[in-house]
Amino acid sequence: MCKRWAALKGGVSSTDGIRGRRLLLCAGLAAALLAVMVFAINLGAVNLKPSWILKIIVNTVSGRELFAAEWKPQAVSIVWNLRLPKVIAAAFIGASLTLSGIFMQALTKNPLGDPFILGVSSGASFGAVSAILLGGLPFIGSFPVQPGAFAGALTACALVFALSGENGRIMSSRLVLTGMAVSAIFGALTNLLIFITPDTHKINSAVFWMVGSLAGITWKQLPALAASFFTGLCVGLFTHRSLDIVLTGEERAFTLGVDIKTLRRLLIAVSALLAAIAVSISGVIGFVGLVVPHISRMLFGPVHRRLVPPACLLGAAFMVLADVLARTLAKPEEMPAGIITALAGAPFFLHLLRRGMRR
Repeated sequence: MCKRWAALKGGVSSTDGIRGRRLLLCAGLAAALLAVMVFAINLGAVNLKPSWILKIIVNTVSGRELFAAEWKPQAVSIVWNLRLPKVIAAAFIGASLTLSGIFMQALTKNPLGDPFILGVSSGASFGAVSAILLGGLPFIGSFPVQPGAFAGALTACALVFALSGENGRIMSSRLVLTGMAVSAIFGALTNLLIFITPDTHKINSAVFWMVGSLAGITWKQLPALAASFFTGLCVGLFTHRSLDIVLTGEERAFTLGVDIKTLRRLLIAVSALLAAIAVSISGVIGFVGLVVPHISRMLFGPVHRRLVPPACLLGAAFMVLADVLARTLAKPEEMPAGIITALAGAPFFLHLLRRGMRR
Protein backbone atom coordinates (compact mmCIF):
# COMPACT_ATOMS: atom_id res chain seq x y z
CA MET A 1 0.00 0.00 0.00
CA CYS A 2 2.82 2.35 0.90
CA LYS A 3 4.61 1.57 -2.37
CA ARG A 4 1.44 2.22 -4.35
CA TRP A 5 0.92 5.54 -2.54
CA ALA A 6 4.55 6.50 -3.15
CA ALA A 7 4.22 5.71 -6.87
CA LEU A 8 0.99 7.71 -7.10
CA LYS A 9 2.56 10.59 -5.22
CA GLY A 10 5.57 10.50 -7.53
CA GLY A 11 3.28 10.50 -10.59
CA VAL A 12 1.32 13.50 -9.31
CA SER A 13 4.48 15.43 -8.54
CA SER A 14 5.85 14.55 -11.98
CA THR A 15 2.66 15.80 -13.63
CA ASP A 16 2.78 18.99 -11.59
CA GLY A 17 6.39 19.47 -12.64
CA ILE A 18 5.49 19.11 -16.32
CA ARG A 19 2.61 21.55 -15.93
CA GLY A 20 4.91 23.95 -14.11
CA ARG A 21 7.46 23.82 -16.92
CA ARG A 22 4.75 24.41 -19.52
CA LEU A 23 3.35 27.36 -17.59
CA LEU A 24 6.87 28.74 -17.20
CA LEU A 25 7.48 28.37 -20.94
CA CYS A 26 4.16 30.10 -21.73
CA ALA A 27 5.05 32.93 -19.36
CA GLY A 28 8.43 33.21 -21.07
CA LEU A 29 6.73 33.41 -24.48
CA ALA A 30 4.35 36.11 -23.22
CA ALA A 31 7.28 38.10 -21.81
CA ALA A 32 9.22 37.65 -25.06
CA LEU A 33 6.21 38.85 -27.07
CA LEU A 34 5.88 41.93 -24.86
CA ALA A 35 9.60 42.67 -25.21
CA VAL A 36 9.47 42.28 -29.00
CA MET A 37 6.43 44.56 -29.19
CA VAL A 38 8.16 47.24 -27.10
CA PHE A 39 11.24 46.94 -29.33
CA ALA A 40 9.07 47.23 -32.47
CA ILE A 41 7.30 50.33 -31.13
CA ASN A 42 10.65 51.88 -30.22
CA LEU A 43 12.08 51.23 -33.69
CA GLY A 44 11.84 54.09 -36.16
CA ALA A 45 13.26 57.34 -37.46
CA VAL A 46 12.47 59.06 -34.15
CA ASN A 47 14.32 57.51 -31.21
CA LEU A 48 12.23 56.90 -28.10
CA LYS A 49 13.20 55.54 -24.72
CA PRO A 50 11.59 52.16 -23.97
CA SER A 51 10.46 53.48 -20.57
CA TRP A 52 8.47 56.21 -22.33
CA ILE A 53 6.31 53.78 -24.29
CA LEU A 54 4.40 52.29 -21.34
CA LYS A 55 4.05 55.72 -19.74
CA ILE A 56 2.61 57.25 -22.92
CA ILE A 57 0.16 54.35 -23.30
CA VAL A 58 -0.99 54.60 -19.66
CA ASN A 59 -1.41 58.39 -19.88
CA THR A 60 -3.35 58.16 -23.15
CA VAL A 61 -5.65 55.34 -22.02
CA SER A 62 -6.40 56.94 -18.63
CA GLY A 63 -6.76 60.43 -20.06
CA ARG A 64 -4.66 61.76 -17.19
CA GLU A 65 -1.03 62.66 -16.78
CA LEU A 66 -0.21 59.86 -14.33
CA PHE A 67 3.42 60.03 -15.44
CA ALA A 68 5.26 63.30 -15.89
CA ALA A 69 5.85 64.02 -19.59
CA GLU A 70 9.58 63.65 -20.25
CA TRP A 71 8.99 63.54 -23.99
CA LYS A 72 7.97 65.94 -26.74
CA PRO A 73 4.26 66.10 -27.72
CA GLN A 74 5.01 64.52 -31.12
CA ALA A 75 6.19 61.35 -29.35
CA VAL A 76 2.63 60.69 -28.16
CA SER A 77 1.30 60.81 -31.72
CA ILE A 78 4.12 58.57 -32.97
CA VAL A 79 3.54 55.91 -30.32
CA TRP A 80 -0.25 55.98 -30.09
CA ASN A 81 -1.35 56.75 -33.65
CA LEU A 82 1.41 55.26 -35.81
CA ARG A 83 3.40 52.48 -34.16
CA LEU A 84 1.18 50.91 -31.49
CA PRO A 85 -1.80 49.93 -33.70
CA LYS A 86 0.57 48.49 -36.30
CA VAL A 87 2.40 46.33 -33.75
CA ILE A 88 -0.83 45.12 -32.13
CA ALA A 89 -2.22 44.27 -35.58
CA ALA A 90 0.95 42.33 -36.44
CA ALA A 91 0.56 40.28 -33.24
CA PHE A 92 -3.11 39.51 -33.95
CA ILE A 93 -2.39 38.63 -37.60
CA GLY A 94 0.40 36.23 -36.63
CA ALA A 95 -1.77 34.58 -33.97
CA SER A 96 -4.78 34.35 -36.33
CA LEU A 97 -2.81 32.74 -39.17
CA THR A 98 -1.22 30.32 -36.71
CA LEU A 99 -4.62 29.31 -35.34
CA SER A 100 -5.99 28.86 -38.85
CA GLY A 101 -3.03 26.62 -39.69
CA ILE A 102 -3.59 24.50 -36.56
CA PHE A 103 -7.25 23.98 -37.47
CA MET A 104 -6.47 23.03 -41.06
CA GLN A 105 -3.71 20.61 -40.11
CA ALA A 106 -5.98 18.91 -37.58
CA LEU A 107 -8.93 18.83 -39.96
CA THR A 108 -6.97 17.41 -42.89
CA LYS A 109 -4.45 15.36 -40.88
CA ASN A 110 -1.88 16.83 -43.24
CA PRO A 111 1.27 18.60 -41.96
CA LEU A 112 1.17 20.92 -45.00
CA GLY A 113 -2.22 22.38 -44.08
CA ASP A 114 -1.92 26.15 -44.21
CA PRO A 115 -4.25 28.93 -45.44
CA PHE A 116 -1.61 30.14 -47.91
CA ILE A 117 -0.73 26.74 -49.38
CA LEU A 118 -4.36 25.53 -49.56
CA GLY A 119 -5.48 28.60 -51.51
CA VAL A 120 -7.60 30.18 -48.77
CA SER A 121 -5.43 33.30 -48.64
CA SER A 122 -5.63 33.64 -52.43
CA GLY A 123 -9.42 33.43 -52.29
CA ALA A 124 -9.49 36.06 -49.56
CA SER A 125 -7.14 38.21 -51.62
CA PHE A 126 -9.43 37.98 -54.66
CA GLY A 127 -12.43 39.07 -52.60
CA ALA A 128 -10.53 41.93 -51.00
CA VAL A 129 -9.00 43.14 -54.28
CA SER A 130 -12.47 43.06 -55.86
CA ALA A 131 -13.64 45.43 -53.14
CA ILE A 132 -10.55 47.67 -53.47
CA LEU A 133 -10.44 47.96 -57.26
CA LEU A 134 -14.06 47.58 -58.32
CA GLY A 135 -15.99 48.30 -55.14
CA GLY A 136 -17.78 44.97 -55.62
CA LEU A 137 -18.67 42.37 -58.25
CA PRO A 138 -21.22 42.27 -61.08
CA PHE A 139 -24.69 41.00 -60.01
CA ILE A 140 -23.58 41.19 -56.37
CA GLY A 141 -23.06 44.90 -55.82
CA SER A 142 -20.64 46.76 -53.60
CA PHE A 143 -19.26 45.39 -50.33
CA PRO A 144 -16.50 46.33 -47.87
CA VAL A 145 -13.06 44.72 -47.97
CA GLN A 146 -13.48 42.38 -44.99
CA PRO A 147 -16.79 40.75 -46.04
CA GLY A 148 -15.38 40.39 -49.54
CA ALA A 149 -12.25 38.70 -48.21
CA PHE A 150 -14.32 36.35 -46.05
CA ALA A 151 -16.56 35.38 -49.00
CA GLY A 152 -13.51 34.69 -51.16
CA ALA A 153 -11.76 32.67 -48.43
CA LEU A 154 -14.87 30.61 -47.71
CA THR A 155 -15.36 29.89 -51.43
CA ALA A 156 -11.73 28.81 -51.85
CA CYS A 157 -11.86 26.66 -48.72
CA ALA A 158 -15.08 24.94 -49.84
CA LEU A 159 -13.62 24.28 -53.31
CA VAL A 160 -10.43 22.76 -51.92
CA PHE A 161 -12.21 20.41 -49.54
CA ALA A 162 -14.86 19.47 -52.12
CA LEU A 163 -12.35 18.69 -54.88
CA SER A 164 -9.91 16.82 -52.63
CA GLY A 165 -12.58 14.65 -51.02
CA GLU A 166 -13.94 11.26 -52.01
CA ASN A 167 -17.03 9.56 -50.54
CA GLY A 168 -17.22 12.17 -47.80
CA ARG A 169 -13.56 11.74 -46.79
CA ILE A 170 -10.71 14.18 -47.39
CA MET A 171 -7.84 12.68 -49.39
CA SER A 172 -4.68 14.15 -47.91
CA SER A 173 -2.67 13.15 -50.97
CA ARG A 174 -4.82 15.42 -53.17
CA LEU A 175 -5.14 18.28 -50.71
CA VAL A 176 -1.95 20.22 -51.43
CA LEU A 177 -2.24 19.81 -55.21
CA THR A 178 -5.88 20.93 -55.14
CA GLY A 179 -4.96 23.88 -52.95
CA MET A 180 -2.24 24.95 -55.36
CA ALA A 181 -4.66 24.70 -58.29
CA VAL A 182 -7.34 26.75 -56.51
CA SER A 183 -4.68 29.26 -55.46
CA ALA A 184 -3.56 29.60 -59.09
CA ILE A 185 -7.15 30.15 -60.25
CA PHE A 186 -7.85 32.91 -57.72
CA GLY A 187 -4.41 34.41 -58.37
CA ALA A 188 -5.21 34.60 -62.08
CA LEU A 189 -8.60 36.20 -61.38
CA THR A 190 -6.93 38.75 -59.11
CA ASN A 191 -4.37 39.62 -61.79
CA LEU A 192 -7.21 39.93 -64.33
CA LEU A 193 -8.94 42.47 -62.08
CA ILE A 194 -5.71 44.46 -61.85
CA PHE A 195 -5.27 44.31 -65.64
CA ILE A 196 -8.74 45.66 -66.44
CA THR A 197 -8.69 48.42 -63.81
CA PRO A 198 -7.78 51.81 -65.34
CA ASP A 199 -6.95 53.58 -62.04
CA THR A 200 -3.14 53.30 -61.60
CA HIS A 201 -3.28 54.58 -58.02
CA LYS A 202 -5.61 51.73 -57.01
CA ILE A 203 -3.43 49.25 -58.91
CA ASN A 204 -0.26 50.34 -57.08
CA SER A 205 -1.92 50.10 -53.67
CA ALA A 206 -3.44 46.69 -54.51
CA VAL A 207 -0.13 45.25 -55.78
CA PHE A 208 1.78 46.45 -52.69
CA TRP A 209 -0.99 45.11 -50.46
CA MET A 210 -1.00 41.71 -52.22
CA VAL A 211 2.65 41.10 -51.29
CA GLY A 212 1.70 41.43 -47.63
CA SER A 213 2.25 44.79 -45.96
CA LEU A 214 1.46 46.14 -42.50
CA ALA A 215 1.88 49.77 -43.52
CA GLY A 216 -0.95 52.20 -42.84
CA ILE A 217 -2.81 50.14 -40.22
CA THR A 218 -4.99 52.23 -37.89
CA TRP A 219 -7.04 51.64 -34.76
CA LYS A 220 -10.24 51.28 -36.83
CA GLN A 221 -9.04 47.96 -38.25
CA LEU A 222 -8.21 46.31 -34.92
CA PRO A 223 -11.73 45.49 -33.55
CA ALA A 224 -12.55 43.08 -36.41
CA LEU A 225 -9.11 41.51 -36.14
CA ALA A 226 -9.41 41.02 -32.37
CA ALA A 227 -12.98 39.71 -32.63
CA SER A 228 -12.07 37.09 -35.25
CA PHE A 229 -9.02 35.93 -33.29
CA PHE A 230 -10.84 35.53 -29.99
CA THR A 231 -13.68 33.73 -31.77
CA GLY A 232 -11.16 31.27 -33.21
CA LEU A 233 -9.41 30.92 -29.85
CA CYS A 234 -12.69 30.06 -28.10
CA VAL A 235 -13.48 27.48 -30.79
CA GLY A 236 -10.01 25.96 -30.40
CA LEU A 237 -10.30 25.71 -26.62
CA PHE A 238 -13.85 24.31 -26.64
CA THR A 239 -13.18 21.71 -29.37
CA HIS A 240 -9.68 20.64 -28.29
CA ARG A 241 -10.78 17.10 -27.34
CA SER A 242 -12.57 16.58 -30.65
CA LEU A 243 -9.49 17.83 -32.51
CA ASP A 244 -7.29 15.34 -30.63
CA ILE A 245 -9.68 12.48 -31.41
CA VAL A 246 -9.99 13.40 -35.12
CA LEU A 247 -6.21 13.08 -35.47
CA THR A 248 -6.50 9.39 -34.58
CA GLY A 249 -8.83 8.73 -37.53
CA GLU A 250 -12.39 9.50 -38.60
CA GLU A 251 -13.69 5.99 -37.83
CA ARG A 252 -12.42 6.15 -34.26
CA ALA A 253 -13.77 9.68 -33.90
CA PHE A 254 -17.19 8.52 -35.09
CA THR A 255 -17.27 5.66 -32.59
CA LEU A 256 -16.32 8.06 -29.79
CA GLY A 257 -19.27 10.32 -30.60
CA VAL A 258 -17.58 13.14 -32.53
CA ASP A 259 -19.89 14.77 -35.08
CA ILE A 260 -17.29 15.00 -37.83
CA LYS A 261 -19.46 16.84 -40.38
CA THR A 262 -20.43 19.57 -37.93
CA LEU A 263 -16.86 19.89 -36.67
CA ARG A 264 -15.56 20.11 -40.25
CA ARG A 265 -18.02 22.84 -41.19
CA LEU A 266 -17.22 24.79 -38.03
CA LEU A 267 -13.46 24.58 -38.56
CA ILE A 268 -13.74 25.49 -42.25
CA ALA A 269 -15.81 28.58 -41.40
CA VAL A 270 -13.55 29.68 -38.55
CA SER A 271 -10.34 29.03 -40.52
CA ALA A 272 -11.73 31.04 -43.43
CA LEU A 273 -12.76 33.85 -41.07
CA LEU A 274 -9.32 34.03 -39.43
CA ALA A 275 -7.47 34.05 -42.76
CA ALA A 276 -9.90 36.48 -44.39
CA ILE A 277 -9.76 39.17 -41.71
CA ALA A 278 -5.97 38.91 -41.57
CA VAL A 279 -5.65 39.10 -45.36
CA SER A 280 -8.12 42.01 -45.64
CA ILE A 281 -5.88 44.08 -43.34
CA SER A 282 -2.33 42.98 -44.19
CA GLY A 283 -2.59 41.36 -47.62
CA VAL A 284 -1.37 37.86 -48.40
CA ILE A 285 1.21 36.77 -45.80
CA GLY A 286 2.24 33.18 -46.31
CA PHE A 287 3.73 30.28 -44.36
CA VAL A 288 2.98 31.63 -40.85
CA GLY A 289 0.28 28.98 -40.40
CA LEU A 290 2.72 26.31 -41.57
CA VAL A 291 5.93 27.12 -39.68
CA VAL A 292 4.65 28.20 -36.27
CA PRO A 293 2.32 25.20 -35.55
CA HIS A 294 5.15 22.75 -36.32
CA ILE A 295 7.60 24.55 -34.02
CA SER A 296 4.91 24.72 -31.33
CA ARG A 297 4.24 20.98 -31.54
CA MET A 298 7.94 20.29 -31.04
CA LEU A 299 7.90 22.47 -27.92
CA PHE A 300 4.48 21.65 -26.43
CA GLY A 301 3.36 18.38 -28.02
CA PRO A 302 0.31 17.61 -30.20
CA VAL A 303 -2.43 17.90 -27.53
CA HIS A 304 -4.46 20.93 -28.60
CA ARG A 305 -5.36 22.11 -25.09
CA ARG A 306 -1.65 22.62 -24.42
CA LEU A 307 -0.77 23.62 -27.96
CA VAL A 308 -3.19 26.42 -28.91
CA PRO A 309 -2.36 29.20 -26.38
CA PRO A 310 1.47 29.08 -26.65
CA ALA A 311 1.30 28.63 -30.43
CA CYS A 312 -0.73 31.84 -30.69
CA LEU A 313 1.87 33.67 -28.58
CA LEU A 314 4.67 32.30 -30.76
CA GLY A 315 2.83 33.24 -33.96
CA ALA A 316 2.27 36.76 -32.68
CA ALA A 317 5.96 37.17 -31.81
CA PHE A 318 6.99 35.71 -35.19
CA MET A 319 4.86 38.23 -37.09
CA VAL A 320 6.06 41.20 -35.03
CA LEU A 321 9.67 40.14 -35.68
CA ALA A 322 8.92 39.81 -39.40
CA ASP A 323 7.58 43.38 -39.37
CA VAL A 324 10.73 44.58 -37.55
CA LEU A 325 12.95 42.95 -40.19
CA ALA A 326 10.80 44.39 -42.98
CA ARG A 327 11.36 47.88 -41.60
CA THR A 328 15.10 47.54 -40.98
CA LEU A 329 16.49 45.53 -43.90
CA ALA A 330 15.60 48.08 -46.59
CA LYS A 331 15.95 51.39 -44.76
CA PRO A 332 14.69 54.03 -45.38
CA GLU A 333 12.07 52.10 -47.39
CA GLU A 334 9.73 49.59 -45.77
CA MET A 335 9.78 46.10 -47.27
CA PRO A 336 6.47 44.15 -47.33
CA ALA A 337 6.37 41.72 -44.41
CA GLY A 338 5.13 38.94 -46.70
CA ILE A 339 8.59 38.77 -48.28
CA ILE A 340 10.17 38.02 -44.89
CA THR A 341 7.67 35.28 -44.00
CA ALA A 342 8.08 33.71 -47.46
CA LEU A 343 11.89 33.65 -47.14
CA ALA A 344 11.54 31.99 -43.72
CA GLY A 345 8.68 29.63 -44.59
CA ALA A 346 9.46 28.38 -48.11
CA PRO A 347 12.61 26.43 -47.06
CA PHE A 348 10.62 24.92 -44.19
CA PHE A 349 7.92 23.87 -46.65
CA LEU A 350 10.51 22.18 -48.87
CA HIS A 351 11.95 20.41 -45.82
CA LEU A 352 8.52 18.99 -44.96
CA LEU A 353 8.04 17.85 -48.56
CA ARG A 354 11.40 16.05 -48.60
CA ARG A 355 10.70 14.40 -45.26
CA GLY A 356 7.31 13.22 -46.53
CA MET A 357 8.94 11.77 -49.68
CA ARG A 358 11.45 9.82 -47.56
CA ARG A 359 8.62 8.34 -45.51
